[in-house]
Amino acid sequence: MQGVAEVSFSNAAVADLCAIDEYSLTQFGEEIGEAYMQGFDKVFTMLKDYPLAGSEASKYGKAYRCIMHRRHRIFYVVRNEVVFIIRILHHAVDTNRALKGPSGNPKLTVRNAHD
Repeated sequence: MQGVAEVSFSNAAVADLCAIDEYSLTQFGEEIGEAYMQGFDKVFTMLKDYPLAGSEASKYGKAYRCIMHRRHRIFYVVRNEVVFIIRILHHAVDTNRALKGPSGNPKLTVRNAHD
């Protein structure tokens, strides 16, 4: 599959990134925290160019894929011309619980990367 038009984020993924940024800043300082967050940007850019780079993770949801960035797993799906980031979870988080909403269905509220 060739590259896609955009990368979009669920509200939960945006919240995940904000929490990771805050934790990194407070625990490791500005320089290391910023470098860690820039690593996410590199992964998102790579996914835009190579949307199927992540491994299949269909046990968590239909068409789910997963790619690692250091100690975090980025769960996403590719739909039409969009890589949709569902969640960004630390490797120690209970993935089954984090990927399911109260109804047992995945949380898939869309947020555009440009918002």
